[in-house]
Amino acid sequence: MGQNNGNGTTTRAKLEPELNQEVRVRLLKDKPFTGENGYGKYYLYSVQDLDDGEEKAFFAPADVHQVIEDKKLTKGSEFIIKKVPYQNGKKIGSKLELSLVSVAAVPPPVSSTQPSADNLKEIMRQCLAEAVEIVHSLPDIPFQNDDIRAICASLFIARTR
Repeated sequence: MGQNNGNGTTTRAKLEPELNQEVRVRLLKDKPFTGENGYGKYYLYSVQDLDDGEEKAFFAPADVHQVIEDKKLTKGSEFIIKKVPYQNGKKIGSKLELSLVSVAAVPPPVSSTQPSADNLKEIMRQCLAEAVEIVHSLPDIPFQNDDIRAICASLFIARTR
């Protein structure tokens, strides 16, 4: 679980694999939270550790972030992170490697049956005009403004489904 940060909210555990350890994760959001601190730019991904099912925070180095971007990984994509040793001259360090398991399906493009944002305004105008017309066609019934709004909303919902 998360850790209490002292102000009533909890923070997610940080994903930090040990040397030569593989961790299988699933992206929980399409894009990382990015920012800068004293160490430079960072990329914070929300991931689910599939080994223990726990939601964790993964600070991806720039090279790993670039692989995620290049492969167009989105929410639901799964990959394995492995921390491996490497040597650069006399310096020995570690780096993260990413192995792709599955890529989440890209959502289908908006079809012609779904109205565009501009078209929604026009549909709403038409619904409102028709709601007013309905109210005026029934002069014996004492309609209120709320009734017009309800009729308009009902027409709008029916037409945009």
